[in-house]
Amino acid sequence: MYKPIGITMGDPAGIGPELVSKLLLTDQKNILIYANFECLKKFAPTVNLNDPRLVNVIGDFDMPNLVSGKPSSVGGHISLTLLKRAVDDCASMKLSAIITGPISKFSWHLAGQKWPGHTELLAHLANPKNPPKVRMLLYGDNLIVVLNSVHIPLKDAILSLNESNLIETIKITDHWYIKNFGKKPQIVLAALNPHAGENGILGNEEIEILKPAVLKAIECGINISGPYPADTVFFKNKNNNSNGPDKIIVALYHDQGLIPFKLSGLETGINTTIGLPFLRTSVDHGTAFDIAGKNLASLKPMLVALSMTRKIISNRR
Repeated sequence: MYKPIGITMGDPAGIGPELVSKLLLTDQKNILIYANFECLKKFAPTVNLNDPRLVNVIGDFDMPNLVSGKPSSVGGHISLTLLKRAVDDCASMKLSAIITGPISKFSWHLAGQKWPGHTELLAHLANPKNPPKVRMLLYGDNLIVVLNSVHIPLKDAILSLNESNLIETIKITDHWYIKNFGKKPQIVLAALNPHAGENGILGNEEIEILKPAVLKAIECGINISGPYPADTVFFKNKNNNSNGPDKIIVALYHDQGLIPFKLSGLETGINTTIGLPFLRTSVDHGTAFDIAGKNLASLKPMLVALSMTRKIISNRR
């Protein structure tokens, strides 16, 4: 039996408390939910605070200014505190993995934190002096996507695209998949420009950056092909649960990968940060401030995250 999976509540002004409440009504075992009891009393009063699966993370929180459905500095402070405690416990070998609940990047900003998202902060927490190189990978029933760049403006994602960075993404992806599933994946690279640049007519990045990166990755023994036009690469490279190698599509920027992934099934996929020294996954949705406190949140994405996290743990080498 592996050690418990830690689950953070996320931003308390979002649907996190409701998800905690619904999760505790299931028979899910070997989990520890990192929450704050004052938040649960305020937003999920029916929760049994004596449930041994709950971990009360205390702090100097300005509770009167915490309002359901609204981003705030206190909400950001609480979600950050929960995350840091879970990471500390994972580093102390008390947890086998972390599943992060949805946070508000704006609330983090209001709380005075510079991090644009979980991915970047987790790398810092893993090793503040020498953060590991990490990437965001989306894992679904029939589609696996890794992002070459994450939470940066689109123009910066294009300007920062270079051969070295792309090869790094490819190597991190290949290593992570072999470590967690015991077999080499088939990596497929999406193009940047329409029609993959049309031999330089619609852009030179495919010729000058993408194709050379693919060739160098092949020289390193990585199973990769591309670049292929982004308007067809996603539906042509879905996985069908066969015994062959899983296909992983490398998208060059955030929305190039997230839009097709979420269209393929918002409630059936997870987000994971690859390159960390520990396993971190997440539900693939946000705080849903618009439905917070209305008992409308679906527990299905969290149960999918738990199922896929357990699958990865059982396959890890």
